[in-house]
Amino acid sequence: MLEGLGVICGLFGIGILMAGCAWLAWWMLEPINRVAGELQGTTRFMLTDAIGLMILLQIGLAITGRALSGVGDEGAATMYWLLLCLMAILVVVLWAASVSVVSRAGITRPLQRIAVMVLCVPGTLVVMVALPALAGFSAAGALFLAINHENDTWNAGTVLLMAGGCLLLSGVAILLRRIAFWSLVGSPGGELLARK
Repeated sequence: MLEGLGVICGLFGIGILMAGCAWLAWWMLEPINRVAGELQGTTRFMLTDAIGLMILLQIGLAITGRALSGVGDEGAATMYWLLLCLMAILVVVLWAASVSVVSRAGITRPLQRIAVMVLCVPGTLVVMVALPALAGFSAAGALFLAINHENDTWNAGTVLLMAGGCLLLSGVAILLRRIAFWSLVGSPGGELLARK
């Protein structure tokens, strides 16, 4: 009986997590997506879009290199190249999707296009995964503490740290939404948004 209740609660928690992820992504990029859906501009590449791709690749290379630093066995080289190829594919797909969205939204100013490509879209991916997960872990930790099961994993300091992380990520989400609005200023999409 208790195990069945645990499975039901776990599935309910996963459902809430998925719904939270979807809502966060929609909310942060809503201004750009709304305008892109109405304008339906054609995908156009600008020379500065290549700069956005290079920035994303450099960030990906830094993360990949850092993840495997200190691993000295023979399999490290194989793992490095595997992660490098996977990272490059993901970055190019993310970049191409970003270029499509900024083009459909009518964003033509280079700095604003790069801000969407480098900050908004990757930042949204990070926040939409990390914030609901961290909130779930914070709630679970608080529940364990309320039942009075303080141990090495769950203690008051850990729960407070996770709650602080939730507040920080919430601030990042608000900032990303503001960047999404800012990216539309001075573009046909911004004029369409201002009329509503």
